[in-house]
Amino acid sequence: MKKWIYTLTSLLLAWGLAGCAVLQPGPRSIDLSEAKLAAMIGDQFPFNSRYMELFDVVLDRPQVRLMPAENRIGTAMGYSIGASLLGMRPTQGTLDLSYSLRFEPADQTVRLTQVRVERFDVPGVPPAYATRVNRLGGLLAEGLLQDFVIHRLKPEDLRAAQGWGYQPGALQVVPGGLRLQLDPVARR
Repeated sequence: MKKWIYTLTSLLLAWGLAGCAVLQPGPRSIDLSEAKLAAMIGDQFPFNSRYMELFDVVLDRPQVRLMPAENRIGTAMGYSIGASLLGMRPTQGTLDLSYSLRFEPADQTVRLTQVRVERFDVPGVPPAYATRVNRLGGLLAEGLLQDFVIHRLKPEDLRAAQGWGYQPGALQVVPGGLRLQLDPVARR
């Protein structure tokens, strides 16, 4: 009788372990602190670019704030815009924008998405022109920063995640930082 119970228990245990082997792992996540996120974003500045082959743009001094209720990040920064071809001297001011983040699997980057200019201050502009100048500055900033790369994942980090059966997924702004969801890799 004991031999029969031992055999049955062994079979049930083996069957249970085999069942566990075919189960998909559940999603996991990695949290990044607000300070590390701010450092990651800050590493991309100062940012120099020529926009539409006309405007020379410099962005610097980013100050990051989390907006977890909207799943967005806000960043205030200084800017300088000039157009030497038009004889326009550089104008300096402040820019405040918000955006979401997304992971781009094609090149393993974290990018800005849904960029929205919240405030674009241009000192010294007459009130009659302020609305138009602010609108133009907002369009310029949104066009320049949409899909802006703030981080590139290291190949060894991706290999480690894939070795455990995971791949990077959605990014979520949470109180205190950013959460990267790790999704199970589909088994073949």
